[in-house]
Amino acid sequence: MTQVSFGFPAAGFLGPSHMTMGTFDGVHRGHQALLKPLIAGARKAGAASVLVTYEPHPRCVLDPEHCPANLTTLEEKTWLLDQLGLDQLVVIPFTPQVAALSPAAFMQRLLRGIQVRRIVIGENHRFGHGRRGDPALLRRLGTRHGFTVEVAPTLTRGREPISSSRIRRLVLLGQVRAAAQLLGRDYFIRSTVEHGLKRGRELGFPTANLRISPNKLLPATGIYAVRVDSADRTYAGALSVGFRPTFGSNSLTVEVFILDFDADLYDRLLTVWFVQRLRAEKRFASVPALQQQMLRDVAAARRILDRVPAGDRT
Repeated sequence: MTQVSFGFPAAGFLGPSHMTMGTFDGVHRGHQALLKPLIAGARKAGAASVLVTYEPHPRCVLDPEHCPANLTTLEEKTWLLDQLGLDQLVVIPFTPQVAALSPAAFMQRLLRGIQVRRIVIGENHRFGHGRRGDPALLRRLGTRHGFTVEVAPTLTRGREPISSSRIRRLVLLGQVRAAAQLLGRDYFIRSTVEHGLKRGRELGFPTANLRISPNKLLPATGIYAVRVDSADRTYAGALSVGFRPTFGSNSLTVEVFILDFDADLYDRLLTVWFVQRLRAEKRFASVPALQQQMLRDVAAARRILDRVPAGDRT
């Protein structure tokens, strides 16, 4: 199981290790192309596999007006990394003080607690004050401290790099099928079920209201065909992201109707996988009109999910 620690590690915290660094938001196909060989190489060498990441995203500190929403919360990221087999996640709370560290000072604080034997980084990764830390600096430090440095090439799809920012744009547009091609899995939310207004139950479609973490990226408002994992079982579902315009609501909610399911879900952890957007959000003239559309939505979700195989879960 992936162990998680916060802050720069204390002296002697980790023995021989293979390490990488970065935000790794989304743990997408490009990240996996780096992480899988890193983890396999560490295991073969009898070393620990380590990812040093930052929370919050550095841009949220350095350029708050352009703080990106998270493809994966820290909990979701840890869950994905655990499935990949990562041994240790070191979370550095990103502050102005950390941002001010020179690349050499930043690495010195890591090397004090981790016996690094191998570092693998993406070719575009930069770190330290002014983003001056690069592979050349790491190689100089490696000569001094006894570790090797490998630079992983950027993975592309459609002649463009696979990147977290590219995936965010697709998710924001509701293009979850296209986002899944870059992620290597369907876009997902892991969340506990909270009490809502029970509006869905009144309409004949009891829904589970999902508690959304701050700064979690939500797809464009609308109705989606989804798969829902709960207690080691997977169910088909139809999910709404929106404001309930038919009822004049102005608060954003995420609620999922699970097909062929009838049990109490309050406070249960669900993993919801977005398979395809069915339609945009719409205000209906009457409640019966909304109910008729919901029947059509559920039928459409069932058809799509019967046709589209379940994606990778890592």
